[in-house]
Amino acid sequence: MSLERHEAAELSFTASVSDSGGKYSCRGERSDISAAVTLTVSDLPGSALTVTPDSPVFTGETLNLKCVIESHSNWRYEWYKDRVMLQSSDGYTVNRDTLTIRGATESDQGQYWCRGQRDETPQSSQSSSVNISVKEKPKPVMKVTPDQRVFSGETVTLTCDIQRAGNTQWTYIWFFKDEYTQYPFTTTTTTAQYSFTAYVSNSGEYSCRGERSDISAAVTLTVSGE
Repeated sequence: MSLERHEAAELSFTASVSDSGGKYSCRGERSDISAAVTLTVSDLPGSALTVTPDSPVFTGETLNLKCVIESHSNWRYEWYKDRVMLQSSDGYTVNRDTLTIRGATESDQGQYWCRGQRDETPQSSQSSSVNISVKEKPKPVMKVTPDQRVFSGETVTLTCDIQRAGNTQWTYIWFFKDEYTQYPFTTTTTTAQYSFTAYVSNSGEYSCRGERSDISAAVTLTVSGE
């Protein structure tokens, strides 16, 4: 009885899209050449990391990072900060494609990125990194002109300045008296002003805040009769 001996050889290389469409054949030193096979190489699915709210994040805020992979399904998501994989046990909330950080602190600053893994081809997809900065929540300063004591009929201007806000655009909200009744006025600038004709009924405490800032200390406006 004779036994047949089979020999096999392998060639390994890292494929790129430029290799797609190439025809590959092989032969032994004393054999015919094999039939050609065509190699098709596709890019891995693109992925992106979205962050809400936009950086900078202020202390105490809730931060949501979402991993968006453009195609295919059945992804298992991994989250990383500064090359360290994040776990729910580290104080993070991981819900599939979303990482949530509640009550952000300066220790949450860093480079974040995500990676999708699955059993079928393609097996992985990795996002680019996003730098998250966390700053102390700014506190507005409230000013009254021409003075905190005016006469009825004078024009009063309230100025709300959110300090250390940088280039962040703010929505300002104004409050009147102790119950902080909201004035119907907002603006998206770094400093806001609100002017009105003062009457005795306007006497009281005024405060302001940005949509994402602390509330200012109250200033007291006293309006006397004519």
